[in-house]
Amino acid sequence: METEQPMRISCKANRSLNAAIRDGKVILVRADPSDKSQHWIQDFDKVGKVTDDQGRRAFSLVNRATGQALVSKGFNMELADYKGGHERVKLSMLWSLGVKLDGGFSEVRVLRNLARTLNALGGSPIKEETDVGIFNSEPHYAHALWEIVPINKV
Repeated sequence: METEQPMRISCKANRSLNAAIRDGKVILVRADPSDKSQHWIQDFDKVGKVTDDQGRRAFSLVNRATGQALVSKGFNMELADYKGGHERVKLSMLWSLGVKLDGGFSEVRVLRNLARTLNALGGSPIKEETDVGIFNSEPHYAHALWEIVPINKV
């Protein structure tokens, strides 16, 4: 994964913050391209041709610093080691993107349940150390919309 393009995950509600892993959980932190805990790999390769119910391609989100992937467990989001090689990726590690909305943002959806999405928990205002978790789909709220772009793209 070291050779893959590092990405950042930012929330529409506060674009100056990126998702990062701190103390075993995902939170929003001040954007810093040199902070490897904010670098994510959007891994399509190990997923193969899996798609969601709407035909959108599935992927895993793996933190470059820890090697851990985001895992959905109902309304809980956990982190789990992401295996190398040719091992199968568990369905709970798979996500898909919803429709692109204004500014290129979209929901990041749990593959097995498109009604559940990544969410900056607690609503507004979104600030540093806001927890990132899973909640019901809310495509009209900025705290539920994300962009996954190369780490150096502003």
